[in-house]
This record gives sequence, structure tokens and C-alpha cells, in this order.
Amino acid sequence: MSDEQESVSDLPMGELREITLRIPGECFFCETINLPPSALTVESETKPSAGISHWDDYLVGILNQLDFSPYPVEQLAWGYHLCENSKKVLLFATPLGKLRQMGWQNLELFRRVFPSFVSLLGKRFDAPTSIFLLVDESLTLACFDAGSEVPDYLYSRGVEDEEEEALDKAKSMLLGLVDLSKYQVCPDVLVAREVFRREDNSFEFEHQWMIGKDPSLELEQDVIMDADLLWQHDLRSLEFKISEKKRRSQERSRWKSIKVSLLFAVFLICGLVGLKIVDFNLDGLNLDEQKMRTQVPLVLESQKLLEKLKQNQLGGIDPFGTIGRVTIYRGGGFDNPHVWFSQAHFETRNHVKIEGEGRNVESINNFIERLETNQVALIRKDRTGDELRSIKSGGGSTSFEVELEMLEETTVDSEAENLEQNGKEAPRE
Repeated sequence: MSDEQESVSDLPMGELREITLRIPGECFFCETINLPPSALTVESETKPSAGISHWDDYLVGILNQLDFSPYPVEQLAWGYHLCENSKKVLLFATPLGKLRQMGWQNLELFRRVFPSFVSLLGKRFDAPTSIFLLVDESLTLACFDAGSEVPDYLYSRGVEDEEEEALDKAKSMLLGLVDLSKYQVCPDVLVAREVFRREDNSFEFEHQWMIGKDPSLELEQDVIMDADLLWQHDLRSLEFKISEKKRRSQERSRWKSIKVSLLFAVFLICGLVGLKIVDFNLDGLNLDEQKMRTQVPLVLESQKLLEKLKQNQLGGIDPFGTIGRVTIYRGGGFDNPHVWFSQAHFETRNHVKIEGEGRNVESINNFIERLETNQVALIRKDRTGDELRSIKSGGGSTSFEVELEMLEETTVDSEAENLEQNGKEAPRE
């Protein structure tokens, strides 16, 4: 027994439940059984459920036969590996008393209890092959037929020390037990490493070649086996395995419920925190909005003051100058214009509202168009983008209202005004 195995019993119970125990293969007597047709006609469960499978009952009957084992099944630690493809089953067993004498006790405390050669039972070869597996100080030789997961022969022997001579001696003794004429001997020794339980309900058995220099061998030798299927390899009693599977299933269900509850709680907490953050931000926005509202009158007053300063800088409101600038574009003669004004209201220097009449709608539109074409004024627009202008006809007259945004006077306007003052007519329609 290795130092690591001797120290297992000193570990706390909680840590023992996380250990997959592998008992040396030399402790077991193994038998490969060719299944009769009668055994195959009954539907078998290669992936046992929480109860006893057909194969459990069938193999218990074989174990109780005196020609197979002198011990009653209650005194045996046993398991099996079934391959329906090759119609074979490997049955392995050892007396519980022998395990206790070697220090293997309280097996119920471990996660799983397997023979050391269990990971070989997950392999399948394309050609008849014999292969060595070294697990701690136990060396196993297994001889597989092509396509079968059950070896025709399986023998194990302890390696007394780590010296190469001791390993070669053990290999020679094992090879002497088998007729190798039909098997291809693997040129290297497979060394077992760690065992991991994966999230997908399976076990991963790590392996590597002892030398690893033969180009004919694949470097990747890890074996993955289904956790439920591995219950048939577990050495503990059927009654214990049934109750343990039920207990673990209930634990997994409880753990899933806890994870769902925790996940829901996390989402709920995140939602509440998010609502608090949003509420805090809304309060901050409301405060900012209130502060901005208090500043609106000041901004408006400042805008008005700036507008007045700008107007004063430009000369302030100039009603006569503004009327003079737009008058020259009325059309017609000086004594007979096409458009005449009845009222002009100045909001600012540049914002003026003009009311008046025209000879017809065309004359009024031509007047407004000339103002825009000659860059004298633009028609103001409301918030919706509609122009602030209206023309009404009725009772033999055509009236209009228009709000203009006067553009600052340009050289073109000055020349036009000079022409008006010199008595020349502006272009007529």
C-alpha cells in the first residue's frame, strides 16, 4: 500500500467524501464471462437507475455459485463491466475481510470506490491489443479483443519499488500468464494520474505514457466515463449503492433549487438596486430641472439685454429707415404702387410686422418675393416651421399680414435707395 493510501484514513470525513478511491488490482480475482443468449433476451439496463438492474440480479447469481467464489456475496466487494457489443462481462470481486486486513475500511465514506484498473474498462481498440496500466504501485495487464470494452484477460501485480528492474520483473510475470500470440503488445506503459468529476455528470481519468516517445502511440489517453454507468464498477454493496444514489440525487435536486433561488435573489437584488439608482438619478434630474427653471428668467432677461445692446450698437429701432427699405419693392409707380401699408409694428430692430393691402394676391406675393430675393428681409416662421404670413381677399380688396426678419442693410439696398431718391422708378412687374 502506498504512502498516499496509508494516509487516507487520517483525513476528515468531509474530505473523504471528495476522494475517488482506487484499490490495487492484485486484490481482486477477475473473470471474463461470455453471456449466454438467455441473458441477452431479457432487457438489461447498462445505465442502472436507483433500483437493482437485471444484470445485478444475474451476476449475484453467478457470484453465489461455489465454482466461482467460496465466499457468499454478502462478504464480497464486487463490481462488473458489461459490453453488449461483444456479449461479454468482466466480473471482479475481493473478500471484504481481505480489504480490512490491508487497511481498507469505512468504504462508505468515499465518493466512489473502484479497482485500480477501472479506467482501462473505458477503452476500445481497433485490433487485438494487450496494454499495461500502472496505478501507484499496482501494475495491470489487460488483453482486449478488437472492438470490445471487456478484456479477455486481466491480471494485476504489485510493484515492490519504483526501480525499473522491479517494473520489468512485474511485467515479465504478467506476460507469462497470457498467450500473446493473438495480441499486439503496447510498447509503452500507461500511467494513471488524477481523477476528476466533471460538471456533465461524468468522471475523467487522466493518463500519460511512461516514456511517451513511441510515434505510433497517441499522446491523448484520458478516459471519460459516465458517472451513472460507473456505479456498476463501484465495489460497495448493492443496498448501499441504491440508497447512496437516491441520497445524492436528492442532494443534487436541493442544490439545483438553491442555485435557482440564489439566482432569483441575485436578479431581485440587482433589480432593486437598479430601481434605486434610477430613482436617485430621477431625483437628481428633477433637482437640476428645478435649478434650470429658476435660471430661465435670468437667461431671458440676459438675452433681451444683449438684443437691446446689439440694437443700440446698430442704431436701435429705425422705423422710417426700415419702411423706406421695403417700400421700394412694392412695385408700380410712386403715385400708384401695387402694395400699400396700413400699419407696421416693430418688436425689435429686425422684427417687424407689416399689415396692408395690395392690388391682388400676385402683387403681394411679388412684393414679399422681392424682399427675399434682394436679401432685404426674410419671412419669420413659427415653431412648426410655417411662415407667418396671411393674405385675404374679399369685398373688392386684398389685405395681408406678414412678419419679417429684417436683414442688416447691404450695399445693394443703399444703391436701390439712392435710385429711389433720384426719382427713378424701381422695376415694375
